[in-house]
Amino acid sequence: MSKYKLKLLLHIVFCGSLLFGCNSKPIDKNVEIILVGDSEPQFLSKIIDNIEYIVFENPNKPFVKADKLFVFDGGIILADFWSNHTLFRYDQNGKFINPIGRFGEGPGEYVQITDVDFDESNNNLIVVSRNHLITYSIEDEFIDEIELRNRPYKFLKLDGEKYLFYFPEVLAPELRAGIDRAILYNYSTDLDSLEPIFDPVFPEKINGMGEKNNLFKLGETVLFSSNFCDTIYMLSKDGIEKKFFLDFGSEQNDLSKLYGLSIPDLVKVLNGEAFKNISIHMPHLFGNSRYLTSAFRKKTGFDFFVYDMKDKIPYLSSKSVNDVDGGLGFGIIKRMDDDYFYSFFEPEEILQHYEKNIDQLKDQDNNFTKLATQITRDDFLILAKYKLKK
Repeated sequence: MSKYKLKLLLHIVFCGSLLFGCNSKPIDKNVEIILVGDSEPQFLSKIIDNIEYIVFENPNKPFVKADKLFVFDGGIILADFWSNHTLFRYDQNGKFINPIGRFGEGPGEYVQITDVDFDESNNNLIVVSRNHLITYSIEDEFIDEIELRNRPYKFLKLDGEKYLFYFPEVLAPELRAGIDRAILYNYSTDLDSLEPIFDPVFPEKINGMGEKNNLFKLGETVLFSSNFCDTIYMLSKDGIEKKFFLDFGSEQNDLSKLYGLSIPDLVKVLNGEAFKNISIHMPHLFGNSRYLTSAFRKKTGFDFFVYDMKDKIPYLSSKSVNDVDGGLGFGIIKRMDDDYFYSFFEPEEILQHYEKNIDQLKDQDNNFTKLATQITRDDFLILAKYKLKK
């Protein structure tokens, strides 16, 4: 995707958002409404053929969370950049191969991990650490380091030497120094240039961020959204291919109650009685040609959904019945490709579900029951691969 085309299409997105508020019922004909709030319970077998489970080896870390996941021919990369700032490479069977990157302040080392992306064309992993782009091979070889003038919060590796950077509006002023009010920028390493392409979608600031997966490459398109925004944008080289509005019904978020609040006040309001039954979009954007996923915060937990763009049906984890193997719902969705979507479970979740439903599951012989009878609570993370129907 060229720098000019991406700039043009994202300017179109912003102009369209002036006519279609991020949390308003859509009037744009190019908007598809996903009825999340009024969704019906669904059987997983309608979209899932089977589920495979992979038990990851423990890389001798006390606690690891799956912030991002990359699945490719050479294996699987697990990125934990909120708790341990570590990157692990596994084979397709969950065997630990090697860590990637080194913690420190020397050349080719990172002091923190703000975000990571996988360069599929070169099989490299790219890390944003403060104001540096650091590239490693999957074999843990340091390749390159580029110093940036600013600190992007999230990014995508595009074609060639092009990147898409996301700077939340509420970043500390010193982290936005030298850039204007836009939140999305094209960046070219060969020109060392930042070009603003997308202004904030909200009329006033909301002092919350924390996005982990709000940008996703889908072939020649890009999925984009942000926390609190109930619109997902699907962008192509020809312009806006689709906008998805998440209709939560009576649980729709009223942003006017959040504008301008300090962070402590925002947390207090979100955890208060007025927002007890309000759904707040927290993007976990993944997709393929037929399916789209994201997540939302409700009460004290998260709910993930898979939207079938062909049949126009949303499948909520909390409302889905796993009639494929009797196991759990979706788990924490962290990736999707043409054939699968991928989720993580803790061993405790698997074992609690099995023990609670032992009367129904004890005589079944499938991937879930085999897993539940082989693992212990001391095992590491479990990756579930959901084979999608075409």
